[in-house]
Amino acid sequence: MHKQDENIAHFFYEVGHLKHIPRAGWQLLRIPGAESVGDHVSRSVVIAYVLAKLEGADASKTALIAAFHELPETRIGDLHKMAQNYFRDKKEVEAKVLADQLAMLPSDIAAELHSILDGEHDDSLERSVARDADFLEVIIQAKEYLEQGHSGCQNWIDNATKCLKTASAKRLAAVIVKTRSTEWYEGLKRIER
Repeated sequence: MHKQDENIAHFFYEVGHLKHIPRAGWQLLRIPGAESVGDHVSRSVVIAYVLAKLEGADASKTALIAAFHELPETRIGDLHKMAQNYFRDKKEVEAKVLADQLAMLPSDIAAELHSILDGEHDDSLERSVARDADFLEVIIQAKEYLEQGHSGCQNWIDNATKCLKTASAKRLAAVIVKTRSTEWYEGLKRIER
């Protein structure tokens, strides 16, 4: 067995661990069976791609940032905002974890990902759009939980909405909060006898 291939396999298994890490904020609201970090990332990537197209950003780069934005949580877990208050520099810890994770990949792949992901919190349009996609996904998920009767989710919607920067994300958030999450399939069902 080639060591590089073994490292890549380990990396893939680690990425899959995101499916088993619950989103910590929803645990505070005692939402049974709440989404995992992997669930959150999956929709965030799609949102990031579409938002990037709407905002004139590099959609592939934006989606890639969104795809990797929670990867350090495989090693440090998901921390809700209250827990984050007790970390001196969470972003520094996440950067170290990501560097360790990317070291498992071939050097050319790791270098390419570092060039895209390092400084993830700078002010480039792609990073701003990826952050908006992250917040927009929270708004959508909170809206779905709100419709299921979890009234505490309104706070998540309000807080995430305040964090949006791009015009497209702000417009979409306004539509999302007024739209029922089940409307997308109405009229698509065919009932025949």
